[in-house]
Amino acid sequence: MFESITLPTLLSIGLLLKYWRQVKDQQIVIGFLFFAVTMGLFTQYWGITGLHLFTGGFVIWPVLVLLLGDRFPWPLAYPLTFIGTLIPDIYGAGMAADWAGGWFFGVGGAGFRDGAFLVPLETLIAAVVLNQFGIFMRKRGYFSRRVRVDEDVYPEDRDRRAR
Repeated sequence: MFESITLPTLLSIGLLLKYWRQVKDQQIVIGFLFFAVTMGLFTQYWGITGLHLFTGGFVIWPVLVLLLGDRFPWPLAYPLTFIGTLIPDIYGAGMAADWAGGWFFGVGGAGFRDGAFLVPLETLIAAVVLNQFGIFMRKRGYFSRRVRVDEDVYPEDRDRRAR
């Protein structure tokens, strides 16, 4: 079944081409992508129902959308999670097939129920929700980089003890 890989791949390429230039902190995003891929590679294991891995992107990208706001567009949560899931999935398939002498159905073999399709979709939903929450909180002064603090939080001449 190719639909679980083809559709997310095309969607990921399109979203990356459209939104990557809007990312203000590209080096940080690439570093988190390497972290998510590494986490997936080290947490994967083969079970009776197939390959299992913890996709760190499921946590990382929605939190970055929440904290960075307009510096990191929320649609990028989908392709970055897909990449962070696909690379460990391909590596796990290679371990099962070539390197260990076993068999496998292929990457994305579960169709639309496969993690390569569902995990990026779930991450995108979480990113949209946290983006809306971030907008709500930034209107109230939280998570804002635009707030200027000219003086120290506890100046030397003020008593720090509770009154």
